[in-house]
Amino acid sequence: MNLIDTFDIKNKDIITIVGAGGKTSLMFSASSLLRKDYKVLLTTTTNIYVPSEKFYDKMIMLSEMKNNDYNNLIEKSNNGVYVIGNKIVNNVESNKSKIKGLSFEVLDKITPYFDIVIIEGDGSKEKPLKGWKDLEPVVYNKTTKTIGVVDIKTIGLNINEDNIHRLDEFLKIINDKESQKVKVKHLKSVILDKNGLFKFSGGEKILFINKTENIKDKRNATLLINKVKYENSSYINKFIYGSILKNEFLFNNSETI
Repeated sequence: MNLIDTFDIKNKDIITIVGAGGKTSLMFSASSLLRKDYKVLLTTTTNIYVPSEKFYDKMIMLSEMKNNDYNNLIEKSNNGVYVIGNKIVNNVESNKSKIKGLSFEVLDKITPYFDIVIIEGDGSKEKPLKGWKDLEPVVYNKTTKTIGVVDIKTIGLNINEDNIHRLDEFLKIINDKESQKVKVKHLKSVILDKNGLFKFSGGEKILFINKTENIKDKRNATLLINKVKYENSSYINKFIYGSILKNEFLFNNSETI
């Protein structure tokens, strides 16, 4: 199945993507499949790097326009992908430009003009795992689908600041002072903890295990999913594993593997 069918993305969906290890790739992969038939808004409630021009049809920074100007522009625009943010700033740490995101108040004003809205609601500084501060992730309150992204290839990585954004918060979630490497049980905690992946989630909760690209990855992904289901099968509405890179997406809805 293709990405759109697997995640059941449809007209008037407002999707917030959280987690680490493929959020931005998932957002642009989805929008590239939708851009011909829908008017798609891509934005963030935090910050995202300025994307390549190949991923969008128009970019709009609202701080550079008057309210009426951007309302008229958005209302009259055609199908395609529109990247909209508040403003572009230079990120000193990465030496890359970032788009500063939109408030809920602004989203309330502009989302009705679009068929499908995809929001990156989490930041991980390009690291494959993260912990969350008190007010993270930032999930828009009209979200119809929250997609939580987990990178299966993090299993076996060293538990350190090179691999994990907000390491202190991550350590609180996994509650394991002995382990030096990431284990399946740690990812389970990231998914299910009240301060973890789906904190503040809205609408349908979809777990997507990314970078499942070989037999070992698939075994780890199915093991992780089964452990999550065993502990709390009703918390998450849909389980998907696969690879954005390979454009492969599979359901896991069975009770056991």
